[in-house]
Amino acid sequence: MAKLALYQKYRSTDFDEVVGQEYVVRSIQNAVRQGKTGHAYLFCGPRGTGKTTMARLLAKAVNCTDHEHAPCGACENCIAAANGTHPDIVEINAANETHVEDIRELIDRSQLAPMMGKHKIYIIDEVHQLSSAASSALLKTLEEPPENVLFVLATTDPQKLLPTIISRCQRFDFTSLRKDQIRDHLMSVAEKENISMESEAAEMIAELSDGGMRDALSIMDQCAAYTADQITMEAIDRIYGLTTTDEKIDLLCDMITHDIPSVLTRIDGYRKRGIDMSRFTDDIIDVLKETVIYKTTKREDLLKLIHADQARRLFEHADLKTCLHMADVFLETKERFRLSSNSTTCFEITCLKLAAEDEIPVSQPVQPIRQVNSEVPAYRAPAPIVSRETKQEPVEQVSKTEEKPVQKVIEEIRSLTDEDILSILVQCSKQSKAADETTFALLKNHNTIDNRKYISVLENVRVAASCNDGIIVMSKVQQIVNRINESTMNEQLYEFMKNTMQTDKMIFAITEDQYLNVTKLFRERMQNKTLPSPMKITRYHQVEEEKKEESPADRIMNLFGKDQVEIIED
Repeated sequence: MAKLALYQKYRSTDFDEVVGQEYVVRSIQNAVRQGKTGHAYLFCGPRGTGKTTMARLLAKAVNCTDHEHAPCGACENCIAAANGTHPDIVEINAANETHVEDIRELIDRSQLAPMMGKHKIYIIDEVHQLSSAASSALLKTLEEPPENVLFVLATTDPQKLLPTIISRCQRFDFTSLRKDQIRDHLMSVAEKENISMESEAAEMIAELSDGGMRDALSIMDQCAAYTADQITMEAIDRIYGLTTTDEKIDLLCDMITHDIPSVLTRIDGYRKRGIDMSRFTDDIIDVLKETVIYKTTKREDLLKLIHADQARRLFEHADLKTCLHMADVFLETKERFRLSSNSTTCFEITCLKLAAEDEIPVSQPVQPIRQVNSEVPAYRAPAPIVSRETKQEPVEQVSKTEEKPVQKVIEEIRSLTDEDILSILVQCSKQSKAADETTFALLKNHNTIDNRKYISVLENVRVAASCNDGIIVMSKVQQIVNRINESTMNEQLYEFMKNTMQTDKMIFAITEDQYLNVTKLFRERMQNKTLPSPMKITRYHQVEEEKKEESPADRIMNLFGKDQVEIIED
């Protein structure tokens, strides 16, 4: 008999064993216990996140005779469901049964009374692959379902479903699992299977799985077979063509110290080993991000991919601004991968560019600037006129006393005072916060190359409060707060949330310490009835519209000043 795959062997048998998806588990569990289950559910989310498992648990629970502990796993219905022999639980894979005849047969059978349990449950996996006629036939049944019949639809691509089908179902969005959740579960499975696995190896498998538990267990199964149940980081690197964190830091240090021969040698080694340069670039960006986090916070508990000593080793050669500069360059490289036929060459050019830079910004601590510097650029003397007959003499340098410093335009960083935060908090509500927390939980579902720049920032913050026009997010890291509050980045984040996440709200960032202080102040002033009036929050497009509505006279006065202009009416 063939060995049972780990993802099949360790599929959750009750709600308590489900990893992640807390709000889905709690909602379904409460509905079953209170006898308030709906007639149709839609489970959406990435592959391997538990949609089919949750559908089977729901099917098992609604027919369980022990409502308080459903599914109990001991009653006749639970045993039959676990063995796959329950006559009232029917699973259909829409990828194979896409025709309208298949759905009509299902509808005809649904009219019959349950044979063994109280409900007939139909689980339709990959429902988005149904044909147009089959979807229309299913729609009629969902609109007027037979008594004691429950439909559970599962899909990785809900946008392909008819909106009328979605509107007739209770929709639950499954999110990608966190790396720490996958790592801990893998270590638990390894202990039960007597597999020796390094914690770093479990962390790397969690990274490779991209948030899917099924993929993680499959990778672990493959690694266990290759290593004879001795899974190490070295073995994973060899199987999947990966590099260690130390190798990535060594490459970064070589670029910073302008050791071009060493950089070329390392990249040539990556080419021979078949390293996936797109994933490698993502890893480089994550290393730089975590290095910045450690530099600004000095907290090891915030590090997920690197150790504190690795971050300190990188900072022996570079400072905060250098790491941020390099991360921006590699983010731009990710966008170029789509246009390049050779990703290794594209990566190599980026590394050479950074290694050849004479002035990678170092030893310049990042300082928050409150206002945009709009001073006039320094005066430059015109070049001397030289006749064609005369030989051009070298131009003498301007003396130090005549030199004027060149003024640089620095990005404005908006800073919120306690009074500003209070004027936003007075218009916030728990319902609005809960809705925006759900939106932020779905950010990883949109982690494309174009959106990575924004998601890498927003995944490091939490929603502190929310109202109809704005969201206050908080972070422990001051640098992340400054990054969000930069005028250009803030406008880009607003456009991303509006166009991609369908959330048309301004974003304000504060530190967690500031939030704690303001909430304490909020309670005190609420008792004293001295809270400020709600702030009017103006969105970016509204600002542009207001500018367009200015009269010519207003524009002239704004340009020259009110004291310098006199309006003469006819």
